[in-house]
Amino acid sequence: MSTYKEALKELRREPLSLRNRLFLILLDAQYVSKFTACGFPIVANERCGLWYVKPEILAETAYFKSTDGHTNQWKFSFRRLNFHLLPLIAKNGGLVVVDSTRKGKLMPDALSKTVPIWCAVLNYIMFEGQDSDWEIQKDNWLRTPLEMVLESEHSAIVEKIPEFAAELKRLGLITKEQLVERLGESKPLVPVWRRYGQKTVDVPRSLDYFTVVCVTALAVSIETTGFSYVQGAADDHELWATKDICNGKLDGKVFWDLSKETGESRIVDENGSIYSWLSDGELSRRINCIYEERIGDTGLKLDITALGNTGISVGIIDRKVAYEEVKGYDAVVVLSQENGIDVPEKATTKVLNTKIPEGKQGSKELRAILPKIMDSLNGCNSIAILCGSGKDLSVGVVLCLLCKRFSTNWEASTDQLTNKDVVKQHLSKILDLRKVNPSRNTLQSVNTFLMGR
Repeated sequence: MSTYKEALKELRREPLSLRNRLFLILLDAQYVSKFTACGFPIVANERCGLWYVKPEILAETAYFKSTDGHTNQWKFSFRRLNFHLLPLIAKNGGLVVVDSTRKGKLMPDALSKTVPIWCAVLNYIMFEGQDSDWEIQKDNWLRTPLEMVLESEHSAIVEKIPEFAAELKRLGLITKEQLVERLGESKPLVPVWRRYGQKTVDVPRSLDYFTVVCVTALAVSIETTGFSYVQGAADDHELWATKDICNGKLDGKVFWDLSKETGESRIVDENGSIYSWLSDGELSRRINCIYEERIGDTGLKLDITALGNTGISVGIIDRKVAYEEVKGYDAVVVLSQENGIDVPEKATTKVLNTKIPEGKQGSKELRAILPKIMDSLNGCNSIAILCGSGKDLSVGVVLCLLCKRFSTNWEASTDQLTNKDVVKQHLSKILDLRKVNPSRNTLQSVNTFLMGR
């Protein structure tokens, strides 16, 4: 009897095995690749969408979060402005945004509501006070998929669009003139949706509007034997790409890099699919083998972005770094539990190796150590702030430095009023230069340090 129960348990576990997940990701990626035929650039929605877009067709990434589209939680995020997409839209007449979702939904809320809210708010600002023949203008420019969004929810979001637009303008994050300048002309952003089961991957293209194609990576049909289909196989990858695989660093970017391996440890066959005969254990062993070889590449350079003429830079530290790589700065702050910088005795650059975990725990710990970090940086003008992602903890420290030392135009000033709006304005300028995404907890730590709340 126990043998029977164990067999049933194993059968239930099989569709969620590492081998099955990676096979399905490659399968769904084949469906996504069909959209290159429409002529629009392919944009992966971080984090999940990155698993489904092959590097050779990836034009850009975006931050459209599903929680910003959850029922009764709709919002236009000022932490995830996505304005870096506007020049891409202007140049190509539109783009394709790729994301996925787990079983039970046709598409994620990020595509059915968050992207439409983003389009509607920008359209509202662009055409405010103007009459047009556009049917969707009567709904404050909101367009949502009928099969996913109930009429009552659609109507409730419509009422929110003017509020979101007013707040965006009040903060001075973008004006009508700036929006038109970035898009090149005054045309609305019109979302459309594509998913498996529809007869075509063709999308509308028009000289009268910009097309924002929302594609759900969902292939469903499997002809190859030996695999079971699971929708959204890459979702919440931290739960299944565990520490014993690539030291917990396996994500979409790393996976696509490893899938290019052609040596004896390769995991992908000539048809672009995971070898069906590989066991989970052997697959993990091969992935780790390839990963260890590739991180040994001494030609890697730090990914750091300078923030205008402020002297402040923000970037990623995802390995042990030699002092020579950073010695040009007055000071370097490392926010990482795993990686750091070896400092020689006669170092001229001040290095602060701060052991702090990533995620929510790290964001909370940041609150306690911010005063010490900021005091240590007194008198330093050329500063690099590094964390494991280059998008969260490091951005928190950078925001504190900017608020203390510069106006919202990034002109040197030590006499600035600091409030949450000022923090948002500095973050907006950072987003123009680098794709960052500080968590709510990190921003709360920043606000506590700057304002005591």
